[in-house]
Amino acid sequence: MANYTERPKGKQVEGQKKGFFRRIREAMIPMRGDSTLEIIRKFVFMGALVAFIITGGSLLYDVGTEMYQIHIKNNEIQQLRLEGNLNLSDEEISIIENEVPGILPEFMSLYNTNSDLVGWIKLGDLIDYPVVQGEDNSHYLNTTFDGGSAKSGTIFADYRNTFTPTQTSDNTILFGHNMYTSTMFSKLTRYYYDTDGLGAEGVDPRLSFYTKYPVIEFDTLYEKSQWKVFAVGVYNTDPADGEVFDYITKQNFTDADDFNNYILEIMDRSAIFTDVDLQYGDKILTLSTCYLILNRTETIRCVVFARKVRDGESAEVDVSKATVNYNRRLFQHEVDCGVGNAWNGVRTWDTSKLIGYES
Repeated sequence: MANYTERPKGKQVEGQKKGFFRRIREAMIPMRGDSTLEIIRKFVFMGALVAFIITGGSLLYDVGTEMYQIHIKNNEIQQLRLEGNLNLSDEEISIIENEVPGILPEFMSLYNTNSDLVGWIKLGDLIDYPVVQGEDNSHYLNTTFDGGSAKSGTIFADYRNTFTPTQTSDNTILFGHNMYTSTMFSKLTRYYYDTDGLGAEGVDPRLSFYTKYPVIEFDTLYEKSQWKVFAVGVYNTDPADGEVFDYITKQNFTDADDFNNYILEIMDRSAIFTDVDLQYGDKILTLSTCYLILNRTETIRCVVFARKVRDGESAEVDVSKATVNYNRRLFQHEVDCGVGNAWNGVRTWDTSKLIGYES
């Protein structure tokens, strides 16, 4: 029989290293002989670990749910648009035509699914969603197109906007979430600063996204339209952080002065200048989403402004003429964060692009 000394169970032979899992256990779990401070440290660590597991699991669940709601469901919604009225009975088509005279055939199946439908917005392959309008600006924040519940919600128009076969608001305002899944209106923030580098090589990141996507498609139930981006800015919604530019209450303009003054306010705050001109009578499209910057998670908005391509006008834009606005009008919190200096009141953009305005 071999001559050996048996190690007593539960005891460690002198000089032998502890096992990995035993070391982890002793580092995390309070043990006999630990000092009071060591026990407190371990309890704090264990609490933090449990919280991390819970929140991490919740985040994974949210991401999974959002991916399903946005990608799977949106594919089904897009299929409805492709079907148009093909899968509807003559009776269903007749009912829809009576409810919405002049509706384009491609929207009939979608409208049959949700009568809050007012149109569709598309930006390349980055944004491609139906647009709805509720009775307020809250319902569709967390309600999907088919009536489900999701943090992504649905792209929706301001409840005060008008959509009829003969009339739309002077300024159509659309809202969409800035999702961590990079869906809904998330990509709009790239107009302000292209962190994804999707634009042309060597182009300033404040212009690169614009140079690739200068035109947005937004169709109503009655008309297909293209819209030229002319400005983008970040706006404060909390008076405690400085000036609040209330862009969401201007759905219509009373006269040319009202229109011109509004455009001046936008351009003074825009991060970029484009070669797109504007004049009273132009239709404006305003796209709004949250922007998580400057240590503010819920009070700052990134807003993109575009004007409708006029009848007989080319949708082409000379993006080479776009420039950065180094003298934009900042709200106080931006100044405090070192973004730039307070506005000196001097306009550096070409005001002749605002046709009919005399400075």
